[in-house]
Amino acid sequence: MSTPKKPEHALIINGNSAEAALDRKMLFRIGIRSALIVDSVSGTFRSLSKAQSGEIESFDLIICGAQMKDGDAQYLIDKLKSIRAQIAIPVLAVATSPTKDFVMRTLTLGYSSFLARPYTMDGLVQQVIHAVRNTYGAAIPAASQPSGDAKAAQNPLEPEPDTAETLCERGKKLLKNHHWDSALETFSQAIALNPRHGAAYVGRAKAWKGKRDTEQYVQELNTAGDIFMAQHDYEGASNALKPLYDSFEKENPLYTTAKSLLQEGDFENAASAYLHGEKLSPGVHLHQQISRACMFTRAPQHAAKNICKKIYEQGHEEKAKLLYKRIVGAPARRHPSRPKKVKWLDSYPALSEVVSVAKYSYQTYQALQHP
Repeated sequence: MSTPKKPEHALIINGNSAEAALDRKMLFRIGIRSALIVDSVSGTFRSLSKAQSGEIESFDLIICGAQMKDGDAQYLIDKLKSIRAQIAIPVLAVATSPTKDFVMRTLTLGYSSFLARPYTMDGLVQQVIHAVRNTYGAAIPAASQPSGDAKAAQNPLEPEPDTAETLCERGKKLLKNHHWDSALETFSQAIALNPRHGAAYVGRAKAWKGKRDTEQYVQELNTAGDIFMAQHDYEGASNALKPLYDSFEKENPLYTTAKSLLQEGDFENAASAYLHGEKLSPGVHLHQQISRACMFTRAPQHAAKNICKKIYEQGHEEKAKLLYKRIVGAPARRHPSRPKKVKWLDSYPALSEVVSVAKYSYQTYQALQHP
């Protein structure tokens, strides 16, 4: 283990200017010669790149606040972790109300330390020493160290590229902290990477709602609903559009899509669209919507049976049975008719007629004898 060196040049990363100024003052009091303040994750990597190229003094200590303009401490720490093989700088995270998850994620870097606000000078010194010792004592895996021409060609401070999914997760945290502009920018970056990412439009809609722009909010949710429906994600479409149906009376787009799918013979997706569309229009009877759609098919009864079958297969057994009863109808019970008893004389018409005449004559004779 090499001897830890005393840090002299610090990089302070904090979106809160008052906290950053206090950290800088405290660092100077414990002997730090210079301290550069940045308020964003992107500014952090620009500063590290400049230090790597020699434009500014190299940093040997990072003080990280809880929140930046374009992300939080957890996001920044994950980014720093991705370049740990290329750069090893002691990281000290400082937060006012730290959660257990935040502390544990901070310490997973292996060469980090943690300090809670408000802190004392002795506490700051102790945690800086702890971070420095951990940093210089931490071994970097050989497999992660670039070598030869590959190392020379690689930007040593290039973090892992963002994806639409990681940007959405980052945007959700910004929404939670009411950083509407930063969230708007983050979700827009996700959409730029994947224009068909429905969750990014939902997130951007919430950012617009936070900025009290109702028109943009409605537009973004409708766009998200269209994207989810095009991807046959009807649950996502229903969840995205549900807020609009609390305030507006309009035609249910999931029912419209379900009707088209049913008429095309895509009963699987039609069933899913009907089931999730019911959440948007709880006052509209589902069996009426399905029966009307079936009437415009070539074989209405066949279509009704198939859509009920798919609803049953998707885990809604009781609903499927009820729909089948209301749309198709329960088959009527037919009792087998009793065979009519055939008299043997009916097989001989002529003889039957003779017998009938004889009966009539006898009855007439009896009447005359007993007037």
